[in-house]
Amino acid sequence: MMSRKAALFCGVVMLPAAPAGAQERPDLERLVRDQAAALEAQQARIEALERRIAQIETAPAAPPAIAAAQTVPSAPSKADAQAARRDRLRQLPAGNAALRPPSDPLTAPSPSQMAQAPDESFDWAKGLPRITSSDERFAMRIRGRMSFDTSTTFGSDFAARNITGTRARSMRLGIEGKAGDHIAYQLEADFAGNQVEMRGAYLSLSDTWGGRNYELSLGNRLTDRSLEGASSSDSLPFLDRSIAALATAPRKGSFGLGAMARVFGKNWHAAFQVDGNDISENGSISDNVTYTGRVHWNPWRGQDGLVHLGGWAYREEFVNALPSASLGQRVGGRFNDLVTVQASSLLEPDHGQAFGLEAAGVWKSLWVIGEYGERDIWARESAGGRHVGVSAGSISAGYYLTGEKPPYVARGGTWSKPRVLNSLVEGGAGAIEVAARYDRLSYSGPLGGEGFAATLGLNWYLIDWVRLAVNAIHWRTENRAGQFVGKDEGDTLIGRVQVSF
Repeated sequence: MMSRKAALFCGVVMLPAAPAGAQERPDLERLVRDQAAALEAQQARIEALERRIAQIETAPAAPPAIAAAQTVPSAPSKADAQAARRDRLRQLPAGNAALRPPSDPLTAPSPSQMAQAPDESFDWAKGLPRITSSDERFAMRIRGRMSFDTSTTFGSDFAARNITGTRARSMRLGIEGKAGDHIAYQLEADFAGNQVEMRGAYLSLSDTWGGRNYELSLGNRLTDRSLEGASSSDSLPFLDRSIAALATAPRKGSFGLGAMARVFGKNWHAAFQVDGNDISENGSISDNVTYTGRVHWNPWRGQDGLVHLGGWAYREEFVNALPSASLGQRVGGRFNDLVTVQASSLLEPDHGQAFGLEAAGVWKSLWVIGEYGERDIWARESAGGRHVGVSAGSISAGYYLTGEKPPYVARGGTWSKPRVLNSLVEGGAGAIEVAARYDRLSYSGPLGGEGFAATLGLNWYLIDWVRLAVNAIHWRTENRAGQFVGKDEGDTLIGRVQVSF
């Protein structure tokens, strides 16, 4: 390296002639020092460059393909991104269909489908945008549903039962969101049937304590009762819930305005709910009061399969103003109100109670569900203390021909919508599911009826939230009361177009 003295000498040599004088000597010395420092810096850069060249010459040569990849990085193609997404979905453990973690009521955003803004982001993965704050503490998205059915019934010995028609099964619109890690809300209205009815409309508070998640909901919410009863109707593999879930439902229906408390463990959950009538009921009489509890447990859960066990029970107290309780259940689909199994109405009901058991299993693309329940209603002593009951059981199974995993939600023991591996949007064929179910029910008492329904189902999911479905139902009824007394059997064919986001 050039020494400081040599640099000073060179600087002196390169200096132009300067007039003599003591007053100009400091300027000359400063100029010499500056030029010497510049030369030292230049020499240091030259030596660093020489060391870099020596390292390159001694390193082994990289193959041309690797060298090209190092110099010109290429972005993954659309096909590679889709293949990576399918691999991630296949690697998810069974029961991982839960799209709503305890502290977040919304689906996690999909980065590949988000448009960023300075303080918010928009996710279009579910059909309509989800809006999220930049710190992800606040989020809101629009939710909606459109389900249109066409139905035809034939083969009945009663000509009045052989009807054909179309119906808007559900037309919902609402919002859901969260504020921080503990507050969530939902508001949703249904416009089907030429009337407006409120469905989900509640505020929920959640927290974690002792390694468990706790949740308290206040408002109108879907009752946590049975596997299919606690699942959203647009997520079920068939076009209606099982008869075991429907025939044993309380008088208030699937929703009730009140309070629900739930606790979630590693492989179980428990829920307790107290509520009155549906939020859409009129206010001319007092509400009935229903107390409902449910537990579920996954004794085994692995990468490819799981086992579900559960049970539920409720008690309902009827007000004195209730004159009677009608007992009957459709077995030929929601459209045809005439294909029912019936029992005589119970006058002056006092209270009712019910219980149910549930079991399910998942193995790769195969799923099986079994449910059984009983419901009993007692009349007041002034009406003779009569008793009417119903018992119902259902068993169903299904398989995804296209390789999807059954959309079981292990956190709450419910059913969800599948995650399609090859959607039509990505150039694939969508998801195809075949399913079969057998339902049977029987009402007690001298005027109680009984019947069964055997259903074959075919679902085609174009994308996660768009489905075309067909159900073929062979049913049989034997009624001792009502309009259609005696044995009868026939067939019902139902088709549905469903958009649910």
